[in-house]
Amino acid sequence: MRKSLSISIFAGLASLVMAASSSHGQSQPLEREEDRYAACMTMADRVPDKGINLALAWIADGGGVPARHCEAYGLARMGEHAEAAARMMQIAKDMRVGKDMPVRMGSRMVANAAMLADMYGQAANAWLLAGEIVRAEEAIDIALSLSPNGTQQELDLTLDRARIAAADKDFGLALKDLEFVQKGDPGRKDILVLIASAARGVGDYTKADMMLADFQAVFPDDPAGHLELGNLRHAQGDKDAARKAWLAVLLLEEDGINAAAARANLEKMDFKLDD
Repeated sequence: MRKSLSISIFAGLASLVMAASSSHGQSQPLEREEDRYAACMTMADRVPDKGINLALAWIADGGGVPARHCEAYGLARMGEHAEAAARMMQIAKDMRVGKDMPVRMGSRMVANAAMLADMYGQAANAWLLAGEIVRAEEAIDIALSLSPNGTQQELDLTLDRARIAAADKDFGLALKDLEFVQKGDPGRKDILVLIASAARGVGDYTKADMMLADFQAVFPDDPAGHLELGNLRHAQGDKDAARKAWLAVLLLEEDGINAAAARANLEKMDFKLDD
């Protein structure tokens, strides 16, 4: 689960109430809660089980949604993705009506659309990591329906939907979404390998070659680029070039998802040759 997903709930809350709180001398409690949330999220990221313990203590202390979110994030970091996703979905529902949200100036706060979109987006990514593609699709669609148009959040969520679509082998949607992100942020180079993969998925090898060449010009030693090069060359029928690219992945990365995929591809190729 991407660390960038753990966007502070209090960042959204602060944007709504900081000015009013300051004018009424109420900024200090909010700042203390922000600090507690930041400490909890940092611990959940670095040592998930300890972060969860902090979150549970805070929940018992009335921490509400922020504390529950820290717990869910800790679960995700521990690999309990389905449990984390389910909790994030419930948190989003509660945020929508103000349940368990902080009280400011005598009123319980209700999340705005951008905050809800972020939480549903986090849930979608957790569902994806859990292998629950249908639930991931449902959550990301809700997130995008809430996200303001023309924002960085919309681009980030669209990229998430592209990843989910690719996992579902809907390469047409993945390519469409990736091109939308590229148009909105033309200077972004890290997604070129994803565009290459989606283009390969729809059979547009020319576009895949072009995107991959651009990606490797910027990131020549990125294992993901060599993995995709092997995938593309294999799809084009050049098995020798595919093998060379996949072996390059293993030279760059002994462990990790790229190495595992390259090793599996090589083993599959060797098995077929033995037959």
